[in-house]
Amino acid sequence: MRNVWAVTRETFLQCVRTRIILVFSVILAVCVLYVGFRIEGDGTLKGRIQTFLAYSTSLTQLLLCLVTIFLTIGVVTGDISRKYIFTVASKPLTRWQYVLGRWSGVMLLTGLLLVMSFGAIYLFARHIRRAQTRVEMAAKPGLVKTETVDPDRLAVEHEVFAARATFQPDPLDIESAFKERMNRLIDETGLDNLIRGQIRHRLQPPPLDSKAPPPPPLDEKKVEKLLHNPALRKQMMEEIAFNLRNQILESRQLVGPGRATTLTYSGLKPEPPDGPPLQIRYKLKPFQSYTSTLKSAWRIINTDPDSGFSQIEFRSDSTQTTSSFMVDPRTITSDGRLTVKYINLLDPKAMATVRIQPEDIVVLQRVGGFEGNFIRAGMLILLRLMFLAAAAVLFGVFLSFPIACLSCMIIFVLSVMSGFIQEATKLPVHSGPPSIFEYFSHYLVVGVNAVLPALEGTATTDSLVDGANIPWKAVLNEYLMAFRPAQADSNVLWRMFGVKIVLGTGLRTFLALGIGWLIFRKRELAGIT
Repeated sequence: MRNVWAVTRETFLQCVRTRIILVFSVILAVCVLYVGFRIEGDGTLKGRIQTFLAYSTSLTQLLLCLVTIFLTIGVVTGDISRKYIFTVASKPLTRWQYVLGRWSGVMLLTGLLLVMSFGAIYLFARHIRRAQTRVEMAAKPGLVKTETVDPDRLAVEHEVFAARATFQPDPLDIESAFKERMNRLIDETGLDNLIRGQIRHRLQPPPLDSKAPPPPPLDEKKVEKLLHNPALRKQMMEEIAFNLRNQILESRQLVGPGRATTLTYSGLKPEPPDGPPLQIRYKLKPFQSYTSTLKSAWRIINTDPDSGFSQIEFRSDSTQTTSSFMVDPRTITSDGRLTVKYINLLDPKAMATVRIQPEDIVVLQRVGGFEGNFIRAGMLILLRLMFLAAAAVLFGVFLSFPIACLSCMIIFVLSVMSGFIQEATKLPVHSGPPSIFEYFSHYLVVGVNAVLPALEGTATTDSLVDGANIPWKAVLNEYLMAFRPAQADSNVLWRMFGVKIVLGTGLRTFLALGIGWLIFRKRELAGIT
């Protein structure tokens, strides 16, 4: 490893002497300082800190990604174009040591820049945290009582400078209702007629446009032939059961005016009475109504027999925004459950049925501190820099500087926008059979996503701004690999094993370095004359 360290040290010193690192360092310092002094957010202290964290971390991430790409490609292609590689190759230095040393030298510098940048961002955020809120400034001249609860200070301490886990409600129990309706449907319609109707729907779905010409009549002989296929009968019954469960679930999610629904959350950590408060975050969606404001009541109950503690909140919220309120920690039961009862209040001016979906009402509980979350966010950003540096080495060993930069920028953009591109190229379900172009674009994106990591542009920043916990397990999965349950849209191999293996960005990084080493190893540096 002595040779690798020699190349690493030389690469680090060579990068420090370049002008590009000075330019990017100045731009980074100016951006962080400007955001810290000039950005005010929504006028609250919480908004100012969140805006500072969002802009400073995003700018730091973007600039460091660019400087990593340009530095790595410049170092590798410069050695080849200026013939320095002949001197290096004549030494007792193997090709893999050169590739690894160049990559680690750039990463040593960009990692140092990341640590310095995140250190400055953290200190600036702590400095802004000590500023006074509006209530604290009004309390000095005696305009506000000193014992008044300051919601802004409460939000800063428990929503920003915290690491909170998100809990979704437990699934609704619909199995008893499903069995009852399925048995009634079979008794009323008949099993064969039920399957026959599903086959007809599969062969000839109803037209989306009412003005479309009527479809040709179905071949009943074909329907009857398919009806006696055991494998197809089983598949049709699975589709019928799936659709029926969705209908029951959607009906349970609708809450009419004057009605209520109860949600239960499990897995929370019991807190002492003076512990940090919880937060309920929700967004109400009216069903088939144009109402812009909804009035509701929320009752959070501790169901322990010896407790009986409850909290009631009356709210009036816009349907276009996400709202939240704090919850007393005494509402958590001894076994870590929280019971939330939502009541759709009767309002003559705003009568609307509300659809409650699991992702619309979540509970957030503090599980860690801001500092640990900040470190884990920095580790994820460092991982992105590692992958981009490896991709730059891969392209730099056989392409010129402009072409290699263009290739890396395409990789960077595709990785950042992978979620959006994947959603945009999904095969249509309800608009008829997909076209050849839709098949091509969908499977092309699937193939690209199998190779490139998903470097969501704002995922890490959003977690810091929102105070959302970044668990160590997620960091470890991103560095190595993750095992996830196989979904219905997974390929046959994953469905066979019941689990889907997703390579982390760390393994993809060393895979890119390995490919770059193989290309560089087979490349002729000079022709024989």
